[in-house]
Amino acid sequence: MTIYLHCEGITDYAVIPHLIKKVLKNNNLDIQWVKRDVLKKIRTYRKSNISISGHYKFIKSLATYSLLNKSKYIAYHQDGDGKYGENYNNIICEFIPLKQNGIRCLAIVPKETIESWLLADEKAFPSKPSNPKLPLKPEELWGQRNDSYSNHPKNVLLRVLNQFNLIDNSDTYAQIAESADIKALESRCPISFRKFIKDTQEFLL
Repeated sequence: MTIYLHCEGITDYAVIPHLIKKVLKNNNLDIQWVKRDVLKKIRTYRKSNISISGHYKFIKSLATYSLLNKSKYIAYHQDGDGKYGENYNNIICEFIPLKQNGIRCLAIVPKETIESWLLADEKAFPSKPSNPKLPLKPEELWGQRNDSYSNHPKNVLLRVLNQFNLIDNSDTYAQIAESADIKALESRCPISFRKFIKDTQEFLL
């Protein structure tokens, strides 16, 4: 079985497959990243009862791509970026007609960014972070992205990585995701990661 995933960038793709496999306790899943430039070239799956709107037109293209490749499993990622509830609900609404046509759909929406999830388990790092320590509530972090001293999750994670001389890249993200404990992430990120666990478990039912 192949799951076709659309996510925002290479570091997201480094993280998400590890987390899906951990939740489902299945390391044999084939999870393929379908990039935006590929989706832009896809003719959408045309049925009169399947509608699409605005930013989420790529969901329909992803479903079409999946069907063309003999799969009915899609996963769509978008960071919350200050609009967690709105972004999650918009994706779910676009899923409705697809599900009615037999396509299995998974929404992946971290609150506020996927770096929030990576800041949840101190045991996923070479040693316990101390300068700075990991935040108790990483989902509540927010700030200006272009201010390196802000509490934007990406900036906080970068400061954590710097204390271990770790490079801020997809390999490092993958290592953290692979080492992270699902229960720790759920405990520290009870809003969006707990929802991700529930949705992922229901995805393959």
